[in-house]
Amino acid sequence: MSKYSREFKCCVARQCLGGITSRHLARQHSISSRQIRYWAQVFAIHGDESFLATQHACTAQSKLQALSLMWKNDWSITHTSAVLNLTSPGILSIWLKRYTERGIKGLETNPLGRPPTVKKQSQRTVKPDHEMTLEELKEELAYLRAENAVLKKWEELEQEKSRRAKKKRP
Repeated sequence: MSKYSREFKCCVARQCLGGITSRHLARQHSISSRQIRYWAQVFAIHGDESFLATQHACTAQSKLQALSLMWKNDWSITHTSAVLNLTSPGILSIWLKRYTERGIKGLETNPLGRPPTVKKQSQRTVKPDHEMTLEELKEELAYLRAENAVLKKWEELEQEKSRRAKKKRP
């Protein structure tokens, strides 16, 4: 979510393009004059389509195309961002920095957040009972008995815990 609404940005950009200086508007609205000039540049290029929510380049290839457009036309980062209708020139600046540091690999998007945990597959293969050997059936029986004992012990501990909690409450 952006700090300023689309309507506000368009209004300020119209005023700037209408002849009011960006410094005057900056003082009036407590915004940097550079930001106002950027809004005016985007509005001059895109008109009423300015500041609409757009999907930024998602793939490394499309980010590289944006950088290539800037290099081919010898445009500034700000002008290229305005032409591409990006929310801020900082986005393109980050892409450029990552590209110079790590090449095309730097432009690939990294998933946000913690990576998902992968559940380990049970090493036990489930066969129908009639296909199991006597040894496998005995092994499964021992496993199930141990699992049952653990569950009973856990339930016993939970009951003991609740009994202690009831004793504490007079």
